[in-house]
Amino acid sequence: MNNEIEDVREDEVTEEERITGGVGNVTAQTLSIRMGGAGDVKAESVDITQGTARNVEATNVTLRQAGAQSVVAENLVIRQGGALRAQADHMEISQGGVAFAQTQATNLNASRVGFALSGGDVTMDQAAARVVLARGDVTMDQSGAVVLAARSVKAKNCGTLLLLAGQVEGEVTAAFGPREAAVFGAVAGTVAGLVLLLGRLVRRRR
Repeated sequence: MNNEIEDVREDEVTEEERITGGVGNVTAQTLSIRMGGAGDVKAESVDITQGTARNVEATNVTLRQAGAQSVVAENLVIRQGGALRAQADHMEISQGGVAFAQTQATNLNASRVGFALSGGDVTMDQAAARVVLARGDVTMDQSGAVVLAARSVKAKNCGTLLLLAGQVEGEVTAAFGPREAAVFGAVAGTVAGLVLLLGRLVRRRR
């Protein structure tokens, strides 16, 4: 496996990890990895192509056909890659995925996110998410989310199971809107209470 690593402090690299085709913990101004791996990375700019990293912390991070366990950045771009956890002011994902995303502004294109927490706006184009919670506006085009909560939602040919929004514009199919969600919550709470009560009665009889 070939590695191209630029501007790396040599005292951060161990002989064993060089042999296995990777590097350990890296601190650098600018770091570029091609078809290689790294441990914990701290830099101003990180660019990983067809490689992996454990934890990445930088101002600007780009993952191309690459993956990381966690990323903390101001600007994060993922193209055909993914991360388990990502935190960035601005996040752009194209044909990729993130399990947990925390951001101020998010742009998802043909991508999947497990849980998206945004302090600002979210744009989804042919994207999918389990949960989207946004303080700002959500714009969706041929996308879907199991749970969607935002200040306002503008959608075209989209669907969601549970929708909570102050304003909804466009074509969005929701199994549970604000009224249905309130009714569902009340019914679920009542059923849960009855189950607990029944369980206590059964225990007393025993």
